[in-house]
Amino acid sequence: MTRPVLVLFFMSFVVPFSAFMLYPFLIIYLTHVLHYQPWEAGLLLSVRFLSSGLLGFVGGLVSARIGTMRTYVISAVISAVSIMALAFTPGAVFLVIVLAILGLAASTVNAMARGLANEHILDEYRGVIQNYIHWLNNIGMAAALPFSALLLGGGYSRWPYFVAASGYALAAGALFITFRPSKPKPVAAADNSRPSFSPWKILQYDRAFSWLLLAFALVVVVEMQFESGVPLDLSFHFVQGAKLYGVLGAIDMTLVFLLQPLVAHWVDNHPSSWFGSLAMLLLSGLVIGALWQTVWGWTLAIICLSVGDVFAFGQIFSLVGVLPKAGQHGLYFSLLSMVQGLGTFAAYAFAGIGYNILHPLGMFLLTIPLTLFAIISYRNASRLRTVQEEAITTTG
Repeated sequence: MTRPVLVLFFMSFVVPFSAFMLYPFLIIYLTHVLHYQPWEAGLLLSVRFLSSGLLGFVGGLVSARIGTMRTYVISAVISAVSIMALAFTPGAVFLVIVLAILGLAASTVNAMARGLANEHILDEYRGVIQNYIHWLNNIGMAAALPFSALLLGGGYSRWPYFVAASGYALAAGALFITFRPSKPKPVAAADNSRPSFSPWKILQYDRAFSWLLLAFALVVVVEMQFESGVPLDLSFHFVQGAKLYGVLGAIDMTLVFLLQPLVAHWVDNHPSSWFGSLAMLLLSGLVIGALWQTVWGWTLAIICLSVGDVFAFGQIFSLVGVLPKAGQHGLYFSLLSMVQGLGTFAAYAFAGIGYNILHPLGMFLLTIPLTLFAIISYRNASRLRTVQEEAITTTG
């Protein structure tokens, strides 16, 4: 628990807390305040995540040039400015431009704590630290929901924009003060066992990481329905849908806070057990809410989602923490953030269109096959990682 580690933990809470003051309520703001149709709002918001998904690797390439800390500070400042601009750009064209810029910058910020942790933590602690970062991410996201919904008028007010921008600015300042070098330090050289120091070569030669990215993408699509499909459905089925969403966020926060450390310890001792993989199926518990459109139905659905979330991401981040080699942390985690952007884009785009075309039940039923494919992909990644370790041990 050194000072840099404590700052990284603090950042792991502040950044998602700031983001979730705003992002989940944007679809309500666009539909109920600016009067966009649900499909229009879904497509507009998907621009932010499409930009992240298509250009997320840029942050990794830039970090290889100017260093991880400088890249993350610049991205946090751009994110803060973009969020402030977003509060005063109701036109569709300007929204698209600002959201595209925000997507590129925010995707890099999302990876900052993970990338810096892998650079400053001993190898044997990487998987554990990645799980604690995910734990704090979830607490920050869930804590922001009731705070924004109940105190700042989330979905109907501009106050969440201002608070979110301040959080990103705070992130930039804390990073700069804590990690700025006294003199320029060269970036670590890439591992010679890797044929090329580029995102595409990493995907080509690290098959375990490629399968893990696929599992991560599928889990994100399902889990992000809590941020896209769920608030949309609640806003149309309940008079106080936004406030109910904030309360459900508090339930999620409590469960994640209690379960994540226990599951992280369990995953560390049982990295490939079938029990943990099958527990990921609970992610598709959102179907319960679509079937039972009551407060109790959605409460049970969020409980299932939270438990599945803890097991799914706990296993994924435990594995991803040990895969990057020296000099490649920025690239690995930028790819992770890029895939997260693509998965979130799919979730947002599908939420608006799917809600108009399909019954909510049909939309949430699709989470079941997606979760099953995620389990298969994760199992393949875990198996290939074991093969790689055995090969390294055999060759000395």
